Amino acid sequence: MFKLPKQDLVNLAKEFSNDINTFNKKSFLITGGTGFIGKWLIATLNELNKTNDFNISLTILTRDKNKFISTFIDDKDIKNLEFIESDIRYLDKIDNKEFNFDYIILGANDATYDFSLNPNLLTDTLISGTRLLIEKFVTNKTKKILHLSSGAVYGDIAECSSGVKENDKANFDITNLGSMYGISKLLVESILNDLSIKKDIKIINARCFAFVGPYLPLDKHFAIGNFINNCLNSEPIIVNGDGSPVRSYMYAADMVKGLLKSLQSKESLAINIGSDKAVSISDLANLVSNELGNPNVIIKNNGESHPEKANYYLPDITLLKSLGYEESYDLESSITKTYKFYKDL
Repeated sequence: MFKLPKQDLVNLAKEFSNDINTFNKKSFLITGGTGFIGKWLIATLNELNKTNDFNISLTILTRDKNKFISTFIDDKDIKNLEFIESDIRYLDKIDNKEFNFDYIILGANDATYDFSLNPNLLTDTLISGTRLLIEKFVTNKTKKILHLSSGAVYGDIAECSSGVKENDKANFDITNLGSMYGISKLLVESILNDLSIKKDIKIINARCFAFVGPYLPLDKHFAIGNFINNCLNSEPIIVNGDGSPVRSYMYAADMVKGLLKSLQSKESLAINIGSDKAVSISDLANLVSNELGNPNVIIKNNGESHPEKANYYLPDITLLKSLGYEESYDLESSITKTYKFYKDL
């Protein structure tokens, strides 16, 4: 499915082979299934069905079912896959069918800057969409909601030199339009936490940081994707700023492992999902250069800055590790695997 690396999916299935009580015979609703994270989650849960013979049912919310199937699904052996055709902003218009899901994965948003700098689309999708989802799909059967939140909920974390912790206070510049994405995500967390209090539903607010892997957009404002794209097109690796911002990158399969580990929690929680290994953008450019054999790195130092002024973006993942998470892929192999995926594609 999705032409993702087969061995990555097999390894994930093996990781959760003993978790029958958590996943077997459970029903999932996944919003944002066409996105980077959604594709990986769908493919992994499908692999659990195939490899471990789990009887998981998957329902995907998508705006265009036929396009989704024709574009992405290349695997004939798919079990228990259904679709709801709608935009999350218009769930009130779908048929009044009775839905029952054990788990809901809320990921219907775009993490790109075009989306984060569009106030109307942002609030309609994240805040109004969340309320509509709760009204339409949350039932007495619903046990947990996994919300794909963002590290942006912390705002400026430059003072957290060893990585931001889940209980650190947010620090937003409310005059900066780029802060709106993080603030909106925080509001969604609050809406879901309120739901948890009113009903017996566990909420996992997975605060996702930066990732690398197959289906990461290469033409958006993600530095590592841009650098890999430069190499695919035999172009110099271009760093538009001075290369000083600090990031960390978790490989997609490790990301899914972290998300599913968090879904196993018996309590509601906010949890960082990302790598705790810091790298500057200039060092990242040179690392991509070395791994992919592109000797041309150009640091323009043109003063370009991140819309959210996020010059430092690093999570503390002590809580994630306490759930049994261990990294399987280092940054070097993650870069190579992503490059190979797009080269083959």
